[in-house]
Amino acid sequence: MAGVSQMKIVNGVAGYVLEDVPHLTDYIPHLPTYPNQLQDNPAYAGVKQYFVNVDDTVAQRIVVHNSSPRGTHFRRAGPRQKVYFKSDEVRACIVTCGGLCPGLNTVIREIVCGLYHMYGVTKVLGIDGGYRGFYAKNTINLTPKVVDDIHKRGGTILGTSRGGHDTSKIVDSIQDRGINQVYIIGGDGTQKGAAVIYEEIRRRGLNVAVAGIPKTIDNDIPVIDRSFGFDTAVE
Repeated sequence: MAGVSQMKIVNGVAGYVLEDVPHLTDYIPHLPTYPNQLQDNPAYAGVKQYFVNVDDTVAQRIVVHNSSPRGTHFRRAGPRQKVYFKSDEVRACIVTCGGLCPGLNTVIREIVCGLYHMYGVTKVLGIDGGYRGFYAKNTINLTPKVVDDIHKRGGTILGTSRGGHDTSKIVDSIQDRGINQVYIIGGDGTQKGAAVIYEEIRRRGLNVAVAGIPKTIDNDIPVIDRSFGFDTAVE
């Protein structure tokens, strides 16, 4: 898809190569950070090593020869000790795109409950009907109560569609609604669309985080071992 920037590569000693992910600080330097609310969460109070170090990486190849390069690494996922948004300033949105996949409602539920219970985020919008839902006025206010039992249902409570990707209109909508965290659930085409959305957000210099959540029953998205729904589809 046109407009996607080149991969962010960091080279280190002994052949170390990090295929990194874009970050807000790439284009908004000196962003303030805040203590992660998880450190005060009773559920995690006893876990001393819960946070992931910002320099932690995961190697693509587990076994290497002592004379061979260290090879490609990926940024390790997980909660950081410092975050870039205050909880009461977060206005998040979730959208599902493309075909249906087992587990979509479970993922929606976990994002909403995780934001609410772990990070104290109370403003989460559900975008109705895929990417083209950004152009519409129909949204769903998502709370733990709303998503309480959706994991017991098939499909996606947000609806979905293919196509409908107009980058400028989507980012206009994100900007107009005051959204600063965007969670995009979809397959390889959807993730390419998410990358283009990020590029437009970066071009405008917006303090908006974009997170792509891989969804495909074909299991054809690189890096991850399995995407959710794949095993169910195989069975």
